[in-house]
Parts: sequence; structure tokens; C-alpha cells
Amino acid sequence: MPPEKLNDLIQTYIKEARTLREQVSDICIYAAGGIEFNSAWGMSFEDRELMVSAINKKLKAQNPGGKEYM
Repeated sequence: MPPEKLNDLIQTYIKEARTLREQVSDICIYAAGGIEFNSAWGMSFEDRELMVSAINKKLKAQNPGGKEYM
């Protein structure tokens, strides 16, 4: 990889890491104590995506006219 592209790659990783931390935090908050922070970190990508989908379904059922949060 050319050195001039390295900064772009690093910035992409920083952005992805922040997105992951936000997703883990959101899962813990919307699970209302049902999933602890360390447990959420231990989830695979697929498990986190399933959890986000389940949370979105619950929120939509509670507010049918609302938009997906996560």
C-alpha cells in the first residue's frame, strides 16, 4: 500500500471502531440491563446485527409510525 493511502486506511479504521462502540452501547441501553457491556463486546458481528434487528422490531411495534433508530 502506498504511504499516501495509509492515512485514509487509518481514518477508516477509527470511524469503524467508533461505530462499533456506539452499536455495543446502544444494544446495552435498549436491552435495559438484559445485556451487559462486556457480554455485548463478546458478541459476534452476526449476533450484534440480530440484536439490532430485534431492537428495531420492538421499537417499531411500540411506535409504528417511527423510524428505525439503530
